[in-house]
This record gives sequence, structure tokens and C-alpha cells, in this order.
Amino acid sequence: MARWFNWVAWQPMESGIQTEQHRQSCTKRARSTPLGRAKTLMVSARLHRLTDWIPILERYSMTASPNKNAAHRDEIEGVRARNPIDQVIGSYIELKRAGRYLRGLCPFHADSATPSLVVYTNNQTWHCFGCSASGDVFQFVMKIENIPFKEALVRLGGGMLQPRHVPPPPVAAESAPVLRELREEHFTLLTAATEVYHTALLQQAELLAYLAKRGFDLDAVRQYRLGYAAGDNLERYFRFRGWNEDAGLELGLLVKKDDGSIREYFSQRIVIPELRGGLSGSARAVYLVGRATQKWQKAKYLGIAGAPKPLYGSALVRDAHEVFVCEGPFDWLTLLQWGYAAVATLGHPKREHAQELAQARRLYLATDADDAGRQFAATLKGMFGDRAIVLPSFKRFKGLADVKDVNELLEKHPRDGRAIFARLVRYAESKK
Repeated sequence: MARWFNWVAWQPMESGIQTEQHRQSCTKRARSTPLGRAKTLMVSARLHRLTDWIPILERYSMTASPNKNAAHRDEIEGVRARNPIDQVIGSYIELKRAGRYLRGLCPFHADSATPSLVVYTNNQTWHCFGCSASGDVFQFVMKIENIPFKEALVRLGGGMLQPRHVPPPPVAAESAPVLRELREEHFTLLTAATEVYHTALLQQAELLAYLAKRGFDLDAVRQYRLGYAAGDNLERYFRFRGWNEDAGLELGLLVKKDDGSIREYFSQRIVIPELRGGLSGSARAVYLVGRATQKWQKAKYLGIAGAPKPLYGSALVRDAHEVFVCEGPFDWLTLLQWGYAAVATLGHPKREHAQELAQARRLYLATDADDAGRQFAATLKGMFGDRAIVLPSFKRFKGLADVKDVNELLEKHPRDGRAIFARLVRYAESKK
């Protein structure tokens, strides 16, 4: 709180003598902010002794943002240093080594069998590639214990942290293990589900308008066979065709609830398929991803738990010498619309991705303009080496401060987004 005291301290405080001019100056400056108004109350109360200031400022400081609380900066950093993030998170969930990082099932959303929460010990942060939650050791404890920053600081600082048992994620508990290899009947079910979802989306005017706003018109919806899972269409279709539900449960298209009833895994989600054999009507689906449409849906994207997660678009770039790599399906679809050879990792990149893109001479990494995006780019750069060019953050350029990713560029700049992106690529090449 030294900076606060210096800001409002009156020069003759020791003697208790104050001039009216100095008081007015302090009051005018103080009233300009909420924190300043709190200080003004202290000044008007004439709390001259340092010991009188401490309780009030301490009480106020606990409601302030920890990043802006200069008074507790040393204490916060000390507590952070004494609580390695891998040890704290590892006391709640099981973490496994994955190269330089640690991975585990995210406790904040219904994680699949593939762990999506990554712990970065080099900078003491964590990020979930499934629900986009991220932060440091304090934010993890705050989120998992549902407590404010002050209490998290006290618990970590006093060694009073007693992790409660975190039950396994609900979807992971009811999902079948990932199949090593899909059978022909699985491809049939995935392709049929794609068509059922696609037909349902064409009847949803509100969702079609939403997709058009994101840059995907009706032609794009049809070309990429985008769909919508209403919640009961797929099960009814299975009954109509006389198909056994077991294969659907095995894939993860259907899941069994605690009461024994069957529900649709992608209920109320936009569905993006990975089609192999081109984007024609004869292509078959090998994987599906569902994007949230409701605020209560914690995970932004969900992939089916029973099928191996592919590198989206890898079949379309086999002969491409220049490939753009992104994380999310909407960014991937945007790049395809702009005519780029592109793939999407759907979360944390795997070593197999480097093998699938071995033919590419140049890889452009189009990541989100945030900390998680930078970590994602660093991981990809380590995998691809000198072949990779990390595209700069949109926020570095005039007029793009509110753009986070490729699809937002299309959404917010529908007329010239493609041209802007092309200039950004040329800029990145010039800095290579």
C-alpha cells in the first residue's frame, strides 16, 4: 500500500497541519475514480496516523483486482513461488507427462477420454483446449473451489489447501474407450448422422442466420455439410432404420444416462464433420465435432469420444506445399472459404500431425490472439521447426484490436477480411 499512501499523503502529516488548498487538490484528484472516492472518505475523516489507515485500506484492497494490488504483490509472488502449479493441480486431478508439458482430464467440463487440460511448468500456467479455461495457480484454486481470490491466497499461503475429491468428468465416465480402428458400420453411422444433422440445420432459420453472421452462408453450410443436433433426431433415425444402438454408443454419438435412457451426445450443438473422399456428396464422415449454441454449455467444442480424433482437413492438403494450421473448426472453415489449404488440430497438437504434414515445405500457424494461442503456436513451432511461420497477432495491427482469431476477422470484416489476412501473411513472410 506504499503507493496509495504516497498518493494521498499530506506533507505535514506528522504535525497534523493541513492547508485548505492542499486538501482541495487531493479531493479533486481522488474523486475521479471509485478507489479515489474511498480515499477521499479517509481524507475527510482526517485519519492522520498510519495505523488508522491500514485497516481501511486493507479491507478495500481485498476487493481490488490482485493484478492491480501493489500492496500485496510481494506476498502474492511469494505464495506463487511456494506452490508449484503442477503440484497444486496434481493434487486435484491425475497429470501425465507429455513432452515438456503435463496433461490431465479437465475438471471444469465434461472432458473426453483424451485429456485436454495442459499444465505449463515453464511459466506456471494452465489451459484447457476443450473449454478454453486458463490461468495461474490462483485461478485454478479459485475456479475448482469456487472461492474468491482472497481466500485462495490465504489457503495457498497458509498451507491450508485441502483438495476435495473431484469426481471423474460425466461424459468420460459414460463414454466407451477410443476405438483403435473404425469398422465399416461406424463410417456408415457417422455419415448417416452427418446427413441427419445437416437436414435438421436447414430447418433452423435462427441458426442459419447465426452461421451467416459468422461468415458461412447457405452454400457453405451445404458444401461442408454442417449440421445441428436437435437432441432426439438421431435416436429416432436409428429406430427408423432398425439399427442397433450399440454401435452408436460405441462411437459416442449416443450416451446412456444414469437412469438407463439414451440421449444424443451433441444435443443442441452445431455439428462440423470431417469428410474423407472430398467434399462431394459421396464423401463419408470419419469424425464429428459439436459447437455449443447455448450459454449453459460449458465446453465450446466437443468431439465424439469413441473415434480417434483426426487432423481436420489433412486429406485435402496431401499435395499442398503450403499449409495453414489452426486450432478450431470455424477458423479452419474460414481458411477453406478463402482458398487456403488448411488443417485444424482440434485442441492440443499431436506428434502424428507432423508426420501427416511432412510433405508441406511451409506451414503457417494461425493461432488465437491470447496467451493460450501463443502457447499453442510455440508447441507447433517446436514440432515443425524452420518450416513453420507464426502469423502475428491481429491485435498488433491498426483496426484489428478486437479480432481474436481468423473467423472473427471474417465476421467483423466480411468484405475485406480475406485481403487483410493475405497482407498479414505477406508481413509474416517478410519477417522470416
